[in-house]
Amino acid sequence: MRRATEAERERLNDTFATLCRIDSPSGHERACASWVSAELRRIGLDVDEDGAGPAAGSDAGNLLSRIDGTEDRSIALCAHLDTVPLAAPVDPVLVNGGWENANDGILGADNKAAVAVMLELARRLKGTPQPPAVGIELVFTVCEEVSLRGSREFDTSRLRSSFGYVFRPRDADRRDRARLAHALPDLCRAARARRATRGFRPEDGRSAIAAAASAIASMRLGRLDPETTANVGTIAGGSAINVVPDRCTLEAEARSPRRGSRGGPSRPRWSITSRTPPMPMNATST
Repeated sequence: MRRATEAERERLNDTFATLCRIDSPSGHERACASWVSAELRRIGLDVDEDGAGPAAGSDAGNLLSRIDGTEDRSIALCAHLDTVPLAAPVDPVLVNGGWENANDGILGADNKAAVAVMLELARRLKGTPQPPAVGIELVFTVCEEVSLRGSREFDTSRLRSSFGYVFRPRDADRRDRARLAHALPDLCRAARARRATRGFRPEDGRSAIAAAASAIASMRLGRLDPETTANVGTIAGGSAINVVPDRCTLEAEARSPRRGSRGGPSRPRWSITSRTPPMPMNATST
């Protein structure tokens, strides 16, 4: 494989930044799927979108596109279009040769770095005078971040390839660094987000739900004496099953008709927020 040209590098970075600006949390991939489909058609490829959306819980389906080779063999490449929920708008900026979100939230490098690489690979292969010896099947799935619901609905019998590669970031440090250079050598820069996506490195997160559970476990609840009761009635928090929750809200009640008390139930509402070390957990009552 030849080294990437400067034009290819620049185009890949532009594609990646554009993808990151398209909000596509799990279940809401329509805009991203439409943009990727349009790019593939602009390259000269057909795109087939399946009907997996409703079953997967998405407003879009999985995409399949092919680059035919001169031989019968082919390889499948797969990346997902969705991201974990966004805590802030995505504004991609280059900092010291790597991409970051200028706002305090994820960048979306998982998995849009891989999507960008696959699109650039398609441009390169379609731009050569001769087709590749081995064909390429490009698969873009939805709802990967929520228990792989999109890929579970994908009909693999549609694939001609006997094997393939599913792209995931090679490793992720506490700033959500995703280097895809190993996937397509010398073609892209590093991508990283300002904060960890938590699912990559849960050790860097502090779970507000775990903190709430610990607090509840230490409370005296139920009937405390003949006239006093205490109860935790509701608890809510988190955004996705693979994201360490940074906020959790619980509602509790204590009541007692004893003289000196307020004579009725007290219903504090506690909001527990986690911060990454070294900042401690904190809780506020409303």
